[in-house]
Amino acid sequence: MSSKEGEVIGPDVALQYGEITEDDLGLVADDIQQLVVAPTDWTISVLVDLLRKRKIDLQPNYQRRVAWDEAKMSRFIESLFMRLPVPQIVLAEMRPGVFAVIDGKQRINSLARFCLDDQAPLQMSGCEYRADLNHKTYDDIQAEPAMEPSVDAFQNHTIRTVVVKNWKSDSLLYLLFLRLNQNSVTLSPQELRRALYPGKFMDWLDDKTAQSAAMAAVFKKVPDFRMRDMEVATRFLGFNRFADQYAGNMKKFLNDTSQSLSNNFEDQVAQLEDDWANFEEGMSLASAIFGDDAFKSRQEGKYQRSPNRAVIDIMAYYFADPAVRAAIDEDKKLAIRAAFEGLCDNNAKFMQALQTSTKTTKATSQRFHDWGDALRDIIGEQVVGEFPLPRNP
Repeated sequence: MSSKEGEVIGPDVALQYGEITEDDLGLVADDIQQLVVAPTDWTISVLVDLLRKRKIDLQPNYQRRVAWDEAKMSRFIESLFMRLPVPQIVLAEMRPGVFAVIDGKQRINSLARFCLDDQAPLQMSGCEYRADLNHKTYDDIQAEPAMEPSVDAFQNHTIRTVVVKNWKSDSLLYLLFLRLNQNSVTLSPQELRRALYPGKFMDWLDDKTAQSAAMAAVFKKVPDFRMRDMEVATRFLGFNRFADQYAGNMKKFLNDTSQSLSNNFEDQVAQLEDDWANFEEGMSLASAIFGDDAFKSRQEGKYQRSPNRAVIDIMAYYFADPAVRAAIDEDKKLAIRAAFEGLCDNNAKFMQALQTSTKTTKATSQRFHDWGDALRDIIGEQVVGEFPLPRNP
């Protein structure tokens, strides 16, 4: 799909719907002028010490979502032993002396795995120019007297590290994130959201999505290393709880949702567990109704190859309602599939709300209300609740 705000989210396609553009940020020049950017050269030993003391936040279970395999990690570590220059790392100072990774997450993860992981330390492999490193962990290398000069050189090697300070709004960090990634494959901003709102809610969401049968039905592999599964889940929780507050800015909506659910998490966790159980059951129902076509849009009478986030939103929202699920028998499953296909094939406004300008309140209201109306025709008005956003005129 070529639309700037298109919906295709197959595992082999860059996620776009819900992605942030600079127009979403609402920044003015004065906001940017207050930013302090401090470039410096930190040694490997300094970076490792910060990681050891948890001053650089890798988040719990960070290895779940590591994009680099061991061969890529080994090549990076080999480069450091060879004292080669490597790309810079960009950190945001969250509070004095504590940092979140804005750019360079895989390099930082590799250092942590090599130098600090006691459970599954990186065993070097595929090193072409420093073959003496192959099949060894950091402990193995340090234990060899002949390797002492190499270890010293490694620990004293520097990486250019840019620290961003005095940011008054997370929009500044999103701007930095967008500019750093403008010439590469677009990344999910959920990675940055994960860093900006650390705590028990994000840890809970990470655990849930990593073990989710619902996410396994959408993505080829879970957990997704770009955290697209976490973003899909955040969208569900947001629309499930705060749909009436949606104002057309997905970045702000998901940030506000994350912040709200992070605050007083302990007081909300029981309800969140119920919400998650209903999400899993609702997604399972959608899979039972649509089979391999679940969560996909249609075009020219055919289901698209990859899932569509807007479709996930509306399916998850309504099917997560226990009353809706209880009212759906086998005959109604066939009718629901036919109703969705009819909307896609015959309702131009519904299709536009799935595929273009999807973030607007008008498009959001259109698709949720159209799908809710279709379900009411099948299982009854008294069962299917009204979506909180006002209907379009």
